Amino acid sequence: IGISIPTSHAPAVRAASNTYAGVRIGDLSEELTVNEKSGRLLLKLTVRNEGTEAYTVAHPTGQNYDFALLDAKGREIWRWSDGMAFTQALQTYTLAPGASEELTAEIDRKTYKELRDRAVLVAAGLKDTNVLVCAAVPDPRSAGASPRIHGDIVIGTGGW
Repeated sequence: IGISIPTSHAPAVRAASNTYAGVRIGDLSEELTVNEKSGRLLLKLTVRNEGTEAYTVAHPTGQNYDFALLDAKGREIWRWSDGMAFTQALQTYTLAPGASEELTAEIDRKTYKELRDRAVLVAAGLKDTNVLVCAAVPDPRSAGASPRIHGDIVIGTGGW
């Protein structure tokens, strides 16, 4: 069972126009930046190997990461990988010591307009690591405000 407990978010409160959250587990750090720009939602997950040895994750498919948009009850209302096809072969994802990679996704204007009023959290992470990072969905009315730092506690190995 996976549980994401918002530690700094009340459903009635929306974050600034961009939000950030990060987590470090062992030698892997994940940072999620969420930015609303021109009616689109831009998502960026930066994964970094903070260790002195290669960080390796085995995947049963060609999918290395995913993003999801969640409502106030933690239900998934959008997923980056929906409708995509990935190779169905074992593969290994490796980050060299000190290396980082930026993984991105975008929710287009039309889709985000339909979801915006229900969207509360963005969840993201490397697949098959059991590490997720969650950030509040930005509020376009707060354009120009400082980024809001939002952290969640993710417990278990379930879904979002």
